[in-house]
Order: sequence, then structure tokens, then C-alpha cells
Amino acid sequence: MLQAVNQVGELVPIWKMNRDEIKQKRKERFFCPDCSEPLMIKAGMKNTPHFAHHSKSNCTLSGEGSYHENGKKDIYLWLHEQGYQVALEHYFPDIRQRADVYLELKKKRIAIEYQCAAISIQEICQRTAGYRSIGVIPIWILGANKLQRRGTHSLNIPSNDHAFLHQFHPSLPTSIFYYCSNTKRLIIYQDLIFLSKTKVFGALHISPLTSLVWSDLFRPRYCNKKLFNKYWNKQKEKWRNRPVPYYQREETKWRQWLYLHQLNILSLPSFIYLPITTQYLMKSPPWIWQSRLYVDLILIKEFFTISQAMHLLRDHYHPADNFSLIQTTNHPVSEYLQLLVRIGILKGVSEANYQVNRTTV
Repeated sequence: MLQAVNQVGELVPIWKMNRDEIKQKRKERFFCPDCSEPLMIKAGMKNTPHFAHHSKSNCTLSGEGSYHENGKKDIYLWLHEQGYQVALEHYFPDIRQRADVYLELKKKRIAIEYQCAAISIQEICQRTAGYRSIGVIPIWILGANKLQRRGTHSLNIPSNDHAFLHQFHPSLPTSIFYYCSNTKRLIIYQDLIFLSKTKVFGALHISPLTSLVWSDLFRPRYCNKKLFNKYWNKQKEKWRNRPVPYYQREETKWRQWLYLHQLNILSLPSFIYLPITTQYLMKSPPWIWQSRLYVDLILIKEFFTISQAMHLLRDHYHPADNFSLIQTTNHPVSEYLQLLVRIGILKGVSEANYQVNRTTV
């Protein structure tokens, strides 16, 4: 951590001090502002001066590396230089949480978490809920050490990191943020479309942090639709033709299910594996849950309701609480059915009722 409490209860920002000042501070005792354990000063030639817990500490703040320390310092300085009222490692006693960076902007209170280490979805949601319970808006920025790039516009986003997806208003695209404290670059990835559980296409924007201002994080950017369609068609072709690795049990089980219904991946209609913006809400890849709707509703029923479709897929949804940073009114099943209406597979009888168009199915 970059600051600690001294023997008289003062908060000491070690990272701002020169070597002579740090040498004097080594004579004093310092304590963790979170757990009150004694700390040691770390001030080498390469890393930012900081405090560290001793090796056997159980404190949640122990184990922060220089990559993380430098990142939150960079974000703090970036905001400070823009004239904002900002604090580093701000503690909220009511919820016993410490934000890496705390920002007050007009009437808004914002906690910025710079997350470089692995963390469970439960902890993300708990910390997010904690901030919201005291009227603080949480924004999570991932360390770029967690960035898994697949191509010019595509990333691999592991399932646990889906909880870091932001959507600040239902009309705005989804976003996820990364920052590299080595290269000093901020990565803004928006308008995400999941083509599998982890494979994503979106608008990728990479800039030096100092070339951006705070409002740039919230400026909507959208992926190029022509590029996306080309990428999606290529992925769909690969999906149809690739063999299934032995370790992909879900995929193997699904193909066996198709076989029991006298189908195979090549005989599925083209409206299976359509991309939708809310795919991240589903546990299953799009082809699995969309084919389930096809086999168990569209093929055998003349009419069905949105409630029937949603109930049929009740085991395919992620818990809604996993996406506490998302503000959307869309539902993946509803979005998919509306897409089928647009391409003539279904007819919308009413807002919640659909008729299968037998001339196209």
C-alpha cells in the first residue's frame, strides 16, 4: 500500500517522499489502516516506495505488487491533474472497505477499484453492493495483466471477469476497462458481443492514460458491423466444422442430445447461433440454448409465449446478481425471439406471444 498510519495516527503517503525522507521514516513504526498490523517500508531502486505486510499476514491488503501499486498511483495522479477532488486508498468505515482511488465529482461519489489479482464473483458483487449501500458508485478497472487478446477486435474474457462488465445506462453499450501500469495505457473495450462463453468481439480503444480525460471512459464506442459480421461468419463456419475436443463435456453432451433428436450440427437451421448483445447473461454458448428453443418449442408448437421460452431455459441463466454493474432492460431470450421475428421465423402475435411461421421453418 502507498500510505499507512504512524504511531500518532497520521496517514503517511510514503510514495511522495524522497530517499532522505524515507530513510528518516524507517526509524518510525507504521500500521495498516485496515487491519492495524505492523508494516515495513519497501523502497527499492525500481519500484514505487510503499508499505508491505509481513509474510504471514492475513490482511486483505497484503500481497499487493508493484504493478498494482503503480497503477492506482497513476490513476490518482491522472485525476488529480485534471483538477478533481480525489483521494488515494480511501477508507469507508461504514462498510469496512477501502477504494484504491476515491473521486468526488459534483454530487457523485465514485470508488475506483484497480483489480490485478484473481477475485471471486461473490467478492466483486459484495464489494459493489457495499459501495452502493452508502451511495458510492463503483467503477472497476482491471490490470492489463488480465487482458487476453485474440485479435484486432476480439478478446477472451474468462467467466469470472464477466462481473466487471459495466453498463452505465440501458441506452449505452457494455464496457470493460483495463490499465497497464507498465506501458501507462488505458484499454477501453465497448459494445461487447459474446460469441461463446468467453470469446468476445467489440470496439477496442487503447490510448496513453495522459492523452485521455475522465469523461472519455463514458463516451460510447461501437464496433464496426461489417467487421463483426465477417468475424461472426468465420467463427460460425469454424464451429460447424471443428471436431469436439474430449475435454469439452458440455459440447459433447449437447451433440449427443442433437443425435437423440435425429439432428446434427450441420442439419441445424441458420438461425441457430445468432449473436445477441445480452449473451453474457447465459451460462451456455448461444448455439446450445438457441437449439433448445428450436427443438423443444419452434419445431413442435404453433404458438408459444415468452414465459414458456424463458422457463424452458431456466437452468441456462447466470444469477442476475453476477452483473451488478450492468443496467439493462433486455433479456437474452426476448432479444433472440425478437430477432427471429425480424427475419421471418416467428410472428409476434402480441407482446408476449409468438406464432411459428411454418413457411420458413
